[in-house]
Amino acid sequence: MRHMENVAKLLSEVERRYLNGETLRGLRPAFIMQKLRSFGCKPTRDSSGNIWAERGSGKPLVVFSSHMDVDPRIKESDLQESRIDGKVAIGILDNAIGCTLNLLLAKQGPKRGRAIYIFTMSEEIRRDNPELFAKSAREVVKVMKRRRIKPDLCVTIDVTYPALRFPHHKTDWSLEHHEIVHLSDRTHCYLDGYVTPASKRKGAALVRKFGSEKVKMRNLPGHDEAAVYKALAPSFAFGPVVFGSFDRPNQSMPISHIKTALRFLRTM
Repeated sequence: MRHMENVAKLLSEVERRYLNGETLRGLRPAFIMQKLRSFGCKPTRDSSGNIWAERGSGKPLVVFSSHMDVDPRIKESDLQESRIDGKVAIGILDNAIGCTLNLLLAKQGPKRGRAIYIFTMSEEIRRDNPELFAKSAREVVKVMKRRRIKPDLCVTIDVTYPALRFPHHKTDWSLEHHEIVHLSDRTHCYLDGYVTPASKRKGAALVRKFGSEKVKMRNLPGHDEAAVYKALAPSFAFGPVVFGSFDRPNQSMPISHIKTALRFLRTM
């Protein structure tokens, strides 16, 4: 119980610190740097402002990445401290949840091999322009290639939707949230966002190994950093189910979802 209280507290601390992915202004990066240092990491920032932390040695090498910025349609004034109403977190959870999970992974380090934990500055920007969307992930790929870093797997940690009412290619994303998804979905987390056959195989194997109906795999491609990281290694997106529109306040998530997500991510 105390462990989950600490997780909820960290989520609240991350959530209330804003970052605009277009102006690159906000308090979230400085807070994440401070937390990583307090966890015994030695974080660095690349020329684009992305945060890197590394733990472990040898193989396999897994890269965990989470974007720090919020949807540009959300104003800084929209943010409020995440609150816990019973067992539900409410606030601007995209992508405070991904950053919180990545911090917790970095705190413990990998069970074996080596892990790189990356916090990107800008994902939520200009969905209509592929050259700008996931801008920071593209920069991370360039850095890794220049440094000759060859991951075995790249995992994008982000929030995700409940089960869709219609296949993704037939979904009208302009509809209200309850018209797009099944609000009755009890799945805690989804693995999706894979593009290549190797990414699909790796994701499916991990879900089978975890062996719980709380975690499922689905075919949901789209705007996600995982589609960029495929240039390095098998890659996919993974995260807890969050209810509510990601470009509006009052997104909500049962705390049990982040607990399940952490258990799954630690199997890697």
